[in-house]
Amino acid sequence: MLKIFLTKWISLFIIIVFDLIIALRTSIEFFYFFFWFLMSVVAVSLAWIAIEYFGIKLSLTRRTIATIEEDDILEIETVISNNGFLPIINFVLEDCLTFAISQERKKRFLLEYLGARSTLSLKYRCQCPRRGRYEIGPFFIYLFDPWGLFFLKKTYFIYSELYVYPQTFSIKKFPPLVKGILPWFGIGTSRVSGDEEEFYGIMEYKRGDPYKKIHWFSTARKNILIVKQFQQHAFYRATIIFNLEKDKNFGEGKESVAEYIIKIAASVAKYFIERNVSLELIAHIGEIAHIPFNKGAEHLEDIFRALTIAQAESRINLDELLQEFAPHIPNDSSLIVIMLDQDWEFLPAMLSLKARNISLVPLILIASSFLHPSEKRKIIKYPEMKLPEAFDFAPIFFSCGDNLEQDFIK
Repeated sequence: MLKIFLTKWISLFIIIVFDLIIALRTSIEFFYFFFWFLMSVVAVSLAWIAIEYFGIKLSLTRRTIATIEEDDILEIETVISNNGFLPIINFVLEDCLTFAISQERKKRFLLEYLGARSTLSLKYRCQCPRRGRYEIGPFFIYLFDPWGLFFLKKTYFIYSELYVYPQTFSIKKFPPLVKGILPWFGIGTSRVSGDEEEFYGIMEYKRGDPYKKIHWFSTARKNILIVKQFQQHAFYRATIIFNLEKDKNFGEGKESVAEYIIKIAASVAKYFIERNVSLELIAHIGEIAHIPFNKGAEHLEDIFRALTIAQAESRINLDELLQEFAPHIPNDSSLIVIMLDQDWEFLPAMLSLKARNISLVPLILIASSFLHPSEKRKIIKYPEMKLPEAFDFAPIFFSCGDNLEQDFIK
């Protein structure tokens, strides 16, 4: 837009110089006539855009979804309503798409006419290249005079929140989990939910029974307190834990350790939630991110939102994180550790978990694969370790550039 204005003003300057040359070679009256004509045009132009700027009553509405996955296309609809009595001619609408790549963050539309008391709908789209939490907006309106010599800019502070979730992949096969039989507290259960307690009958109230289990219909019919009975059955619980250590975030952009860890964590979480596994997330991203055990689509949304804003800002190592949270990991559950091969030395410290029937599933990233060949000498290679027989797990290894879906099948 700046180039267009520069071209117009250069053209106007050339006309003025040409007019001055003609006037000097003929008569000065011609120059005066052209000068006052030009001043009249400028005055009309300034008055025009001033009336538009202060007289228009525009309302803007942006319609879009609030969540999307990396590399997907976001569809946006903007509705422009002219609520004033004056039409608007030759104006530009600009929307700031903060989630887009730098070349596409300004979406502009040249609109020739919008009548009084009328509405216009614009539909546009843009790719979401990187995960993160974004605010789309604001809107800018550029009002022009009829000849396009001047413009005024008007800002509409209308924002839309957007979460670009990490991209996930399909997991066809996952190591077996440990099935627990202990109660899972904090979530109400029913026959439909398929949780660890399943309704199977009613009985007369006894002292100490929780009031929330009172069956009010039967109580009213029999005129005595009746409570619902539940029976326990086995269920799965799993904890995902990882540490986004700043000094070990090898690689760049989407081909970095942190991005691979987050992508794997999101995909594993989706896999578990779709199979009705009670899931917990523990991560250090400069601060502790802890999402307690729960199930269902809303729980998966909470996990995705945490992963969306996670950054490699941790200053502690994986061992410190495990020491803090290991005592709180429930017995008869599974622990999925997403880690670097540089953290292999911390695995023997998890031996005590086996005594509590906690199954360990290490998902290990090969650190050297994330570096340029000239930088691989910076990686410290740990010797292959012979772990105690109590560790009956099979680690899954990942390298930069892998088809992560195929890695799980292997």
